[in-house]
Amino acid sequence: MASFASFSSRPAHPRRISSTTASSSQTANVDGANPLLLSAVEALFKFPPVFSLAAKGARKKIVDRGQLMGLDFASDIEALKQVDWDKEMAEVLDTTVSTPGYYKVPFHAYPDGNLSMESALEVTVAAKSVHATVMDPEGKVLDPEGDEKLRSSYNRCMLQLLEEQDARPVKDILDIGAATGLSSLALLKAFPGATVTGIDLSPHFLAAGRYLQRQREEETGKKEHLMLLHGLAEDTRLPSESVDLVSMCLVCHELPESASRAIFKEAARVLKPGGALCVMEMNPASQIFQRVMQNPIPYTIFKSTEPWLLEYVNMDMKTAMMDAGLMEPRQLENSPRHKSVVAIKKS
Repeated sequence: MASFASFSSRPAHPRRISSTTASSSQTANVDGANPLLLSAVEALFKFPPVFSLAAKGARKKIVDRGQLMGLDFASDIEALKQVDWDKEMAEVLDTTVSTPGYYKVPFHAYPDGNLSMESALEVTVAAKSVHATVMDPEGKVLDPEGDEKLRSSYNRCMLQLLEEQDARPVKDILDIGAATGLSSLALLKAFPGATVTGIDLSPHFLAAGRYLQRQREEETGKKEHLMLLHGLAEDTRLPSESVDLVSMCLVCHELPESASRAIFKEAARVLKPGGALCVMEMNPASQIFQRVMQNPIPYTIFKSTEPWLLEYVNMDMKTAMMDAGLMEPRQLENSPRHKSVVAIKKS
């Protein structure tokens, strides 16, 4: 999820911490996960009324938390509702792009998932709400800047991991799952002077992203080095060896494992030698994540918003990246519940 929070011109350089080789198995690190709980929730969610009830509860929690921080979902998007979104979507839609079945499921408590203007217009305030507690080790302190801090921490870890592995200089970036462009904007701040191509399957999110980009450019009088495109991440149609860095920020947990593996292979194809695949994701090895996996109520709420969660948890990311032709990845923890992973394409 994303928000259009502001970022400093360059990520601050924190105390340098030691990176580690990426874990060979995420599943092995989810100690104490209750298999009966996981199976029961999976079975219950096959019944639409149960899923609908859980999703409504999850959405209410997101809205309530936002209100505690002074966020107003309704007023923040009211002006955007007046835009001719059919026209905006027609301009971004590529009719030759086929939407896979895994993308046509409910996400984030929206029945139409990412294929709705409602989810696209609310993504800013929703991200601030969802990420309000992520930097607190106990997951209790509400911080309106939590989303910004999370993405800035990814930038810092990414820069450190790129330096440690002697990655090539970064000028051309592919942002996979760019949505409305928040992750792309963060990349522009991390790599001043670079050009970012953001690709996403949702014409709704891209329409909102392009509209907001025009608004920013009109306000500043400056063109952004950003292009948002409708496309399939497994088949970007970009030339081979054409980019220096591929970023996937909070994308893999929204995909079945087969899609993540296919995207890793596509990333390896489009990367120049010495280029890097960078992934920021939830960390199944974190204590907070493990507590959620062991507790019926938090897990049920969480799972109702993330249909492919277990496939992500069960994926061996290290092996998947190396199977795609990349070198052994290294990682850093960039929040109490997130990790940044970087794998280099051999020169």
